[in-house]
This record gives sequence, structure tokens and C-alpha cells, in this order.
Amino acid sequence: RTLDQIFVRPVSPKAEKLNAYKNGSDKVYGELFPRFISDIFKKTGLKHDQVFIDLGSGVGNVTLQAALEVGCESWGIEMMPNPCDLAELQAKEFTARTKLWGLDVGPVNLLRGDMTSHPEVPNILQRADVVLVNNQAFTPALNDKLRDMFLDLKPGAKVVSLKPFRPLGHKIAARNVDSVVNQFVQDQYEYFSDSVSWSYYGNAHWYIATKDLGPLNRFLKDHGMDGL
Repeated sequence: RTLDQIFVRPVSPKAEKLNAYKNGSDKVYGELFPRFISDIFKKTGLKHDQVFIDLGSGVGNVTLQAALEVGCESWGIEMMPNPCDLAELQAKEFTARTKLWGLDVGPVNLLRGDMTSHPEVPNILQRADVVLVNNQAFTPALNDKLRDMFLDLKPGAKVVSLKPFRPLGHKIAARNVDSVVNQFVQDQYEYFSDSVSWSYYGNAHWYIATKDLGPLNRFLKDHGMDGL
């Protein structure tokens, strides 16, 4: 309810601006709804003393919800001007209302720019415990860039995505032993039509990829190669 009040005032009157982006590109706006976000926090085990970042944070809803609901250090980065402007308005409203109501929340940090080239992102990823990427509409090229960036994540860090970063059915083999995806163990979950702002047909899934070198090191050891 707190987030609803914060969202309605700065964002709702200007919501039409969020539709002014081209389909088929990386610049498509789509929103995850609060109940779905809460489920993500629970399944990743996000805690108040950890670091969260939303890559492609839109109007900042998830970043603010993490700071409010979990109390963690919460980051978001967005490159599209209209969502960035609205996110900054939301953050001001968030700060004012949480102070007024005496709520203890985590620090909120909103960045404006390209997630693949912003100078602060690599340092945040090295500290991050949970990374959210709503990559439902991302191009394969952008997903590949992000996959390479996740090499900087610490062991145990979790990447939440709507398209899998580790291909379904992938198995470690000699021919692909150097692939980034071998450093992650992935779980699949289902989400429903009331979880997101876009329409879809059939079953829809989301994924948690946890950085875990165990399976890769066991494969390397079994094949007489040095582990990581």
C-alpha cells in the first residue's frame, strides 16, 4: 500500500510517456508487479544486510520495494529518459513519505545510463547478492553482454531473469567448458498473468541463476583439468 501511494502521485499522471518506445528493441518498458517482486525476494533469500541491483530499473518500483520491504542497499539503473525522470520523482516521494511515516528503509541509489557501460555498475556487481534483469524484451546481443558481465559476480550471487541466461538443458562438456554459463546453477519458476504488465499466452517462467563453481570444478577434476 505504501508503494501504491508513492507510485500514484508522481507516475500515474504521466504513464503514457512509458509507451513511447519501439517494439523489437531493448528499449521496451515492462513492469513487474509488487506481489511477484515479493516472491522474488523470498525465493532469492534477499536480506537487509545485502546488496540488490535492478538492471533496467524503469520507474524504480523494484528498487524502492527492495529498500522498503527488505531494507537492503538497493540500486537501479535505467537509460530511457522518461522512466528515469519518473524514477527520480518516485524516489523523492519515497524519501518524503517513509520519513513522514517513520519507516526504516534501506539506501536507494538510482543511476541514469547504459547498464553495459556505466562506470559504477562493475563495482556494484562485484558486491551484489541479487541481480534482477527483466530481459523479456532484450535482444540476444544484450543478453550476451550481460552474461559476460556476470563473471564479476561473487560466489553465491543470484541473477533473476525472465529469459534464462543458462540455456535450458545445458550440460558441461569439453567443447563448452569455457562458457560463462558453466559457472551458474539455474532454477526455473512459474509466473502468472497478474504478475507482469504485459500480456502473454501459455506458461511463463522466470529463473534464478546462482553463481556456483562446484559443478564446473567437479567436471574439471574428473577430466584432469585445473579448477577455478
